[in-house]
Amino acid sequence: MIQERVQEEWYARYYTAAGADRNDLRTNPGTLFQALAFELSLIRALAGIGLDLRSSALLDVGCGSAAGLYQFIRLGFAQSHVTGIDVRAALIDGARAAYPHARFVHGDASRMEFADAAFDVVSESTMFVSLTSDELRTAIASEMLRVCRPGGYLVLIDWRTPRPGNANYKALTLREVRRLFGIGEQTDLVARRHGALIPPLGRLISHRAWPLYFLISALAPALVGQVVYVLKRRE
Repeated sequence: MIQERVQEEWYARYYTAAGADRNDLRTNPGTLFQALAFELSLIRALAGIGLDLRSSALLDVGCGSAAGLYQFIRLGFAQSHVTGIDVRAALIDGARAAYPHARFVHGDASRMEFADAAFDVVSESTMFVSLTSDELRTAIASEMLRVCRPGGYLVLIDWRTPRPGNANYKALTLREVRRLFGIGEQTDLVARRHGALIPPLGRLISHRAWPLYFLISALAPALVGQVVYVLKRRE
């Protein structure tokens, strides 16, 4: 797949520039409070959705090795009702090993083979920020809407701030969410929760001044770059 090669090249550039331990909680102290803030934003965002999570079908788009799925499972989603899709075959193998009771599909998220309205919740985590093509973004968002049932939810865990001068990133702003997911027409925005600070500032504070991390987040919301959008698909 062309898209598989594009994504592999993107992540190769990312880890070459940032280092192999970029997101390693054990060895990189700059990651810890970024990860805690990331998790807190998702917990707060999902607090008010009206679903029985144990019986809800979840699709994670661009799931990678499923490193983020534990957050959904910890909140109550059952592995047997979880599906992940990613264009990178090697990561799908890792996801299957980590969560043997879930279903993982090697496939193109812009042309998914799932039935219409197949899932109660459709999520993505830091996927759109790595997609700089408007055409590809639009195609994936359209597919996410198609497979989400009316009355179901779309959960977008991503970055609302771009990296100036870095062509590898494109932010998922609220304006872009409106464009991609038809807020006010096809969906309603039911929650928006901010999480991690803008890197590299957030990583620096996590490493050097971690007692101040959440105080800075509260006092300077403009420095918070990561956000969770929860959309409800209209009936």
